[in-house]
Amino acid sequence: GNVGSKVETACRKLGMRVLLNDPPREEREVGQKSGGMEKSVFVDLETVKKEADIITLHTPLTKSGKHKTYHLADEYFFDTLDKKPFVINSCRGSVVDNPAMKKALKTGKITGAVIDCWENEPDIDRELLQMADIATPHIAGYSADGKWTATKMSLENLNEFFELDVYPIKLMQLPQPNNPVIDLREVELDYQLAYAVWQTYNPMMETMNLKADPDKFYWFRSNYPLRREYGAYKVKNADS
Repeated sequence: GNVGSKVETACRKLGMRVLLNDPPREEREVGQKSGGMEKSVFVDLETVKKEADIITLHTPLTKSGKHKTYHLADEYFFDTLDKKPFVINSCRGSVVDNPAMKKALKTGKITGAVIDCWENEPDIDRELLQMADIATPHIAGYSADGKWTATKMSLENLNEFFELDVYPIKLMQLPQPNNPVIDLREVELDYQLAYAVWQTYNPMMETMNLKADPDKFYWFRSNYPLRREYGAYKVKNADS
């Protein structure tokens, strides 16, 4: 999907070896190339489970069909992982069987978990919440930039559907972040990238707040503070 493709691009730029598993997309793209004879860039789920150090999920939630994703990461999935990876879920809560993930954390089948999407929101699994390394209240897409873009697209679609002929659609400009320039002068080379990223957004405060008061799951979402994306920042004094 769109988010997964962006994650792939970012990971490759960071020098990671990326394993892509997307059976519906694989069927479409490979079948369109050279009569299906071109080598696929995708791997099967067994390869992911055998070789991945980090597994991040970016699928829609489908409960039927050839490639259903409901409980894609179930007890069997976790039991057959080879490298004790970190698992990240920022797509849909029920793509991951939450009790199975909890068991995997307890038994050491996975090294850790980053969870933004949960089963049974807002009544999430409290024990799993406390076990997660990073736990956020379903706000991965809540950046100000994301909301601005979604609003603009919605207005444009309404404009087109009702033939309103209101062009161009203008929205208010987003406010600048508090620290738009990130100075890396005093940061060691090996830590510069991580430092810059964490200056734009540090999820640990949200993790602490949610763990301390999980009953306020929806409140945290509804009162989410302004967060700009990376493009709103500039970096200076970075070593190459």
